[in-house]
Amino acid sequence: MAALAAIILLSHVSVAASPLETLMGLAMGDTAEVPIIMYHALEDTPDNRWEITLQEFEDDLKYLAEKGYTSVVMQDLIDFVHNGKPLPEKPIVLSFDDGRMPTANIILPLLEEYDARITMAIIGRETDHYTELDKNGASSRHPHMTWDQVRTAHETGRVEIQSHTYNLHGPNGAKKKKGESVDAYRQRLMADLQKFAEKLHENVGITPNSLAYPLGAISSTSDDIIKEAGYLASLSCYEKNNTITVGDADSLYSLNRFLRPPHKSSGEFFAVLNDNKMMNEDND
Repeated sequence: MAALAAIILLSHVSVAASPLETLMGLAMGDTAEVPIIMYHALEDTPDNRWEITLQEFEDDLKYLAEKGYTSVVMQDLIDFVHNGKPLPEKPIVLSFDDGRMPTANIILPLLEEYDARITMAIIGRETDHYTELDKNGASSRHPHMTWDQVRTAHETGRVEIQSHTYNLHGPNGAKKKKGESVDAYRQRLMADLQKFAEKLHENVGITPNSLAYPLGAISSTSDDIIKEAGYLASLSCYEKNNTITVGDADSLYSLNRFLRPPHKSSGEFFAVLNDNKMMNEDND
């Protein structure tokens, strides 16, 4: 486990830039407004607020392109903060939680067509579990991606793979349990994060640098623990915009995300988010 932690930390050394004054045209303290959208599954007939149709997602891609937005991934935000690397004029992160197999299969052609990228946070245990079931021919309405499919998605360059924990996707999420000591909580969360990183590295050859908290459930020490584990950013479920700052590593943690619900046009969804100052441009 100690060796794995070293792998994770070493894989992120490149972002630990020396103190910046000016780099690539950006200076310490420069900021960027970055809205993050939270998706889960694409279904023909959504039956809950976590699902939308493929057409709704394509409409979102089309709408954002028309408004001049460029999809970026978590590594881009990390490079902005740690290395002063500029972001596009209107950046937006399209994040997908869970790693559902049907979603991954049908989304790739659209990402290619609209020159878009997404961040997909997968659940390690479910990827392990459904890999085994897939080999046995089992079926499910919501099967998860196999490790081969995760690798294929990563290799397209359109899908950034990140962590949704290995096995903390439940009502309590990554939160400290009632009656659990701080030290026991730290050990439990660290073990889960490291197991996920080990599995991802073993199967895909990459290490995660961002964590999407399951259900947004966290405790006051959660971000401190994931920092110790080598994670450079985290995603919450609070629906607000984000301001990240060059040189301020803390501005990458507990980033807010807007849940994309079904049965709304792209215009209606993004217009509502304007009230939260998600989009600071003309929405005509």
